Amino acid sequence: RRLFEHPRLRAVICNSNMVRDEIRQAFRVAPEKLHVIYNGVDLEHFHPRQRAALRAAARAELGIGEQETLFLFVGSGYARKGLDAALAALAQCAAQPAGPPFHLAVAGRDVRPLYAAADCFILPTRYDPFPNTALEALAMGLPAIVGRCSGAAEILRHGESGWICEPGDIAGLARLMREAARAARGSAVGEAARRAAEQFGIDDMARKL
Repeated sequence: RRLFEHPRLRAVICNSNMVRDEIRQAFRVAPEKLHVIYNGVDLEHFHPRQRAALRAAARAELGIGEQETLFLFVGSGYARKGLDAALAALAQCAAQPAGPPFHLAVAGRDVRPLYAAADCFILPTRYDPFPNTALEALAMGLPAIVGRCSGAAEILRHGESGWICEPGDIAGLARLMREAARAARGSAVGEAARRAAEQFGIDDMARKL
């Protein structure tokens, strides 16, 4: 508290509007000292052409058929990031199959081949200031489902570049997974995902900082 309210404090860098609003509510800090600068992403390292180059081999290694849908969860802190919600929604989808099966890959590192293999990124987090993994997925042209209480929800257009979920609404999350599976068959949602990420190139974010 003393840090935020110290008279010599010049600026607080917030990596989402959500974080800015939380700091404004919790501390007596002048609003003009709060600056939102989102996390940046390497738009060349995480690029759709990398996804195209790595996709076939990565899916073959995982044993995923081309008509099957692969969701990808990346992160640790599973309880906060909503892995249980993703599993429960996946189970609901499996109980009411409407086409080729859905799969869920869970990873913590070495993720670029998995971004390539996946059809949709899923992170139904209960709280996350701004997950880098969601930004990396979008940069690869991979649409994302993210929890509402996440900075990543601020950069998505629901139903266009991804979907925003309520982690406690398992039936609703299952519906979004089915919608994502249908959308992933076309190219529009992947192109929109990439456009969403292009505003947050790491060089541009560094200049703002």
